[in-house]
Amino acid sequence: MVVNSDFRHDARAQKEALSLTRAGYSVTVFSLAMTGPPEQCFKGIRLLNPATGRLARFPYRISCLRSWWQVMRALLQEKGDVWHAHDLETLPFVFIASKLRGGKTVYDSHELWQGYDWPGRGGRWRAARRLVWKGWLYLEKVLAKRCHLVIAVNESCAAEMARLLRVQTPLVLRNCVDPAGDPDGAGGLRERLGIARGEALAVYSGHLKEGRGLENLLEAWAGVPCRAALAFVGYGPLEVKLRQVVQSARLKNVHFLPAVQAWELPEFICGASLGLVLTEESDLNSRFSLPNKLFEYTAAGVPVLASDLPEIRRLVTKYDTGVLVDPRDRGGVRRFLTELLCDGERLARLRQNVLKAREILTWQQEVKGLINEYSKITGGIRE
Repeated sequence: MVVNSDFRHDARAQKEALSLTRAGYSVTVFSLAMTGPPEQCFKGIRLLNPATGRLARFPYRISCLRSWWQVMRALLQEKGDVWHAHDLETLPFVFIASKLRGGKTVYDSHELWQGYDWPGRGGRWRAARRLVWKGWLYLEKVLAKRCHLVIAVNESCAAEMARLLRVQTPLVLRNCVDPAGDPDGAGGLRERLGIARGEALAVYSGHLKEGRGLENLLEAWAGVPCRAALAFVGYGPLEVKLRQVVQSARLKNVHFLPAVQAWELPEFICGASLGLVLTEESDLNSRFSLPNKLFEYTAAGVPVLASDLPEIRRLVTKYDTGVLVDPRDRGGVRRFLTELLCDGERLARLRQNVLKAREILTWQQEVKGLINEYSKITGGIRE
């Protein structure tokens, strides 16, 4: 496997690698953002990072060429039956290695790249990024057709990838999470904040950045009449600004806590009253997103107030685990926060639905599709 992240903190890559290991495969992971020694062991999985410099997500500067060469040279020293690329930026390396060293190619796309506005986030480098981005998107169309297995994170992304890349409909592998935490317990979050079990507690977990509806959330929070607490669990570039909003608006019962490891999060937040998933639509990729936190809340037994976007709507309405809202509609967010946090009976009913859903939406069940496809492309070879 090749991931342009720190594997030790990459929940999806971890779950896949550990599941394949349990299925009998020997897994080596090139973790291109891993810090520390260039070779490490994580839960029995061999981790490598041959790059001495940081490999930008989609390199558009000459300074990245050295890291490219280091990664490619290290890959060519390995031999594998399957070369598994996590996301577009690692696909060219994996494809070349599979052709020169032998083996099958898997393209595991965590995003809908053909609908992702990467150049728009480039600041003064926007023009250069736009030119480079056209090349990357063309490369995806060329290489995806030649992969033995293509994976998408949800049904909408799979359908769009099949249409735009002209490939067979990819395998859908959602970021499901196995149930965790005592549904009758208070959870670590309540204990950390000293909030009693009967008091309303809303939680947002994840990256604190633009496009997550967080500024609107705080403005809406100011109008919630009932006594309730709001906790942000995570970090990101928007944290300072959010803290300033809390201070200037003199908002009470708003807390900021550091990020928790993905495998520990469901148990940590299991006592929360409401989970928040307020993704804003900015491009096709965000429109069809299905955030990890939605599955993490489900695994924790926590109902949600979530964006009314296609894939989120599909999951929330199918299992009746929460309420949908336009995250840009401040009044709507305030109204539903008030209705849910001040109505214990409604929350209790939704919570029962979540507890049923979390027994269905498990990683153990979801990963069976990946194991089956690996068995097909390897002919059952496990070593």
